[in-house]
Amino acid sequence: MPNAAIQLRDYQFDLIQAVFEQWEQHQRVMAQLPTGGGKTVIFSVIANEFVKYSKRVLILAHREELILQAASKLESITRSPVGIIKAGYSPSPLLPIQVASVQSLVNRLHHYPDFDLVVIDESHHSTSESYRKILAAYPNARQLGVTATPIRTDGTGFRDLFDALVTGPTVGDLIKEGHLSDFRLFADPNPMTTKGVKTSCGDFSASDLAKKNDVVQLSGNLVGSYRQFADGKRCLVFAFNVAYSKAIADRYNAAGIPAIHLDGETPSDERKEALRLFSEGTIKVISNCALFGEGLDIPAIDAVQIARPTKSLGLWLQMVGRALRTAPGKDKAILIDHTKNYGIHGLPTRKRIWTLDGVEHPDEAEKQKRKPKEEVDAVPVEVVEEAVELKAIAEPTIEEQWLIWLDDLIACAKSRGYRDGWVYYRLAEAKPPLFVFQRYGKLKGYKPSWANYRYREVHGVAA
Repeated sequence: MPNAAIQLRDYQFDLIQAVFEQWEQHQRVMAQLPTGGGKTVIFSVIANEFVKYSKRVLILAHREELILQAASKLESITRSPVGIIKAGYSPSPLLPIQVASVQSLVNRLHHYPDFDLVVIDESHHSTSESYRKILAAYPNARQLGVTATPIRTDGTGFRDLFDALVTGPTVGDLIKEGHLSDFRLFADPNPMTTKGVKTSCGDFSASDLAKKNDVVQLSGNLVGSYRQFADGKRCLVFAFNVAYSKAIADRYNAAGIPAIHLDGETPSDERKEALRLFSEGTIKVISNCALFGEGLDIPAIDAVQIARPTKSLGLWLQMVGRALRTAPGKDKAILIDHTKNYGIHGLPTRKRIWTLDGVEHPDEAEKQKRKPKEEVDAVPVEVVEEAVELKAIAEPTIEEQWLIWLDDLIACAKSRGYRDGWVYYRLAEAKPPLFVFQRYGKLKGYKPSWANYRYREVHGVAA
């Protein structure tokens, strides 16, 4: 177990211990911990334990920032150099710990024939063919996947890739203990539309979103809400495509707010310099597309703005989680949602039960229970140059939440090829109100009496 010289939080120590206990029975273990909880520290400590016994360790990551971040943490904990397997970096194949770009290692497997432990950072990506090829190359190695969100876009989990799941404290727990920042979430009362937007690869089509949402109005809304709720703070913007991200950065700069756009095609040196200036506060806003949805360890992020509608609970939690790291002088993180994501997926602190089959929906009691901290405010938005007062968006009603739950349940059954009996079984478990049975019965074309009968049957109500 970990060296006493390494300062671990209690929950980090417990999670590490749980991983080792699971390895006594299972080869492939997934560990879940909210964004900002210290996943890199945890797998670095575990890697150090293996190295102490002359074992070799491989860390897999899919982006340069994650590779360098992991290598730095590993070197600080192990007090030894770490090899990096990535184009542009000199290889050091004899070092016991290697941090690899998935894209680079998949073509160099013959140079690295053995590892005793393979760690998959941000392991919700591990379903791709390149990850599977690498894992198959080391069939005898113990595996550890680490992620904040063990869920795929379609709501399914990772039972096909891992044998056991260990979970850490919730976002709410970490906020209470002071390990994550408290927050306020502001929801745009006139959010981006997804009506008529097609689905591509399990999520909203970026090209369709561009057709349905005006970039001038959207960028004006973002600047207006930033000025009102995060003025002068360092803000990370999530956009759904490169063109919109660039337009958003341009709009910020035109308003006198130093901003920059970054994406996966931005040269590495430019990205590093932008992050340095952002950390210092010289740049106030970074607008990005598909770059910083995960793994970005900059505690100084004060705010995030969401301009990317998504069907993915995992992506939503990864995006808002960027601002929840604590930092000196940060009172509360500011989360500004210009989409319907909040209404669909809920707050970061909503209670979720993670399993290898995905996430379990809260029951009726949880849906009705809202903590005082979980407040949502209206965002007065600026359209072009004219400020427009809009009514506040309300917390979804209990009825709306139940209907969202039903829609998710039906979509899940369809994506997995389940029969109607599976849906009814889940309805019987959840014991929803009558109107849920009525909605489902109407969708299935059943007679009105079906809903009444099934409601009484589930709730044990006499006819």
